[in-house]
Amino acid sequence: MNVDGLGMTPPFPYDEDMAEDDLWTTADVASRLTISVERARRLCSRDDFPQPVESAPYFDRWRAGDVEAWLLDGRGGH
Repeated sequence: MNVDGLGMTPPFPYDEDMAEDDLWTTADVASRLTISVERARRLCSRDDFPQPVESAPYFDRWRAGDVEAWLLDGRGGH
């Protein structure tokens, strides 16, 4: 199935166990993108990255659907 005729598959489900409402840590983002956690930290701190929906003193969590939408918008490659 294409998304907006761009030949991209829809973001969900990329994994049968993932849901759009799941909350991801930086490590989850790293795993999804197959990058190091350090690189994911830098990526997550970018101004154009989605805002976390939960914050704690030592970690943030992002809604999986927000991260996937950000990737579909093509922002992940910049």
